[in-house]
Amino acid sequence: MKKMILMAIAATFLGACASTPDPATQAMLDFGRPPNQLSQARLVAIDGNNITAAATRFTHWLEPGEHEILVSAAIDTSTSVRTINRPENRGQGRTTITVEAGKRYRVAAQVTNQSGGWEPVVWAVEDL
Repeated sequence: MKKMILMAIAATFLGACASTPDPATQAMLDFGRPPNQLSQARLVAIDGNNITAAATRFTHWLEPGEHEILVSAAIDTSTSVRTINRPENRGQGRTTITVEAGKRYRVAAQVTNQSGGWEPVVWAVEDL
């Protein structure tokens, strides 16, 4: 019985190791907190495949190359310090991004006009 339990634990550990992305061969999209002049974005789809990750997941690993990403954004439309508006979902933005292995691409939403129009932007590229 102990042998079976040890084998199950070993299989679980090895499975977890096999699913860990390798930064030397993959790129990371990071939707973490952007600078103040940008708004938080969330990944909806990559290359036409919907992403069904938890709302608290901010990073996504990709193979190097060109990818089409679909992003949603919550744009804060408050104009006064005294009022606290809840960020509004302003639809989805689509863009094509070319990524390299070993790089982190920080993605956010940038407002493009006064009526709340926006587009997804890569605001930083860093080595992993």
